Amino acid sequence: MLTGIYQRIGCIRATGFTILAAALLWAPAALAQAGGGKYLDAKYCSDQLNLNPGSTYADGACQLWRMVPAGGGWFRIQLKYNGKYLDADHCSDALNMNPGSDYAGGACQLWRMIPVGGGWSRLQLKYNGKYLDAKYCSDELNMNPGSDYEGGACQLWRAVPYAGEWARLQIKHPY
Repeated sequence: MLTGIYQRIGCIRATGFTILAAALLWAPAALAQAGGGKYLDAKYCSDQLNLNPGSTYADGACQLWRMVPAGGGWFRIQLKYNGKYLDADHCSDALNMNPGSDYAGGACQLWRMIPVGGGWSRLQLKYNGKYLDAKYCSDELNMNPGSDYEGGACQLWRAVPYAGEWARLQIKHPY
């Protein structure tokens, strides 16, 4: 439940929306915003990542994520299906799922949301400051220091509340 996450990381509540300390906006309005495309997906709940317009595999658990606070404004992004985390493999540009990494002090799994306006944010990796990117707005995901391809929409994400503390991470580019 979101109540549990409120107690763990704290939040500021206001009428109509809640802002979590991890700089993540969870709002009913997020569902109504125009635009938006596919969702971050662990392909068939495996360690491979891609973008998918909507998956019912394992009751949708391959697209459900939560932000697990790690301190200092950083968090780990956990998949509901198996509890693994979004990981920049050995802090490279390749992405996969990992049950827990201490490589580079765990910085390959530490993320933060950098708001850019309109409810969209960039997901930044702690290790090198690169961003989660849909390469040229395709379904292929990697890390990129900054992209203005398609107006930057290949690096813009929002959390769309799903159930309890789980959300789907949606990319802005509508395809």
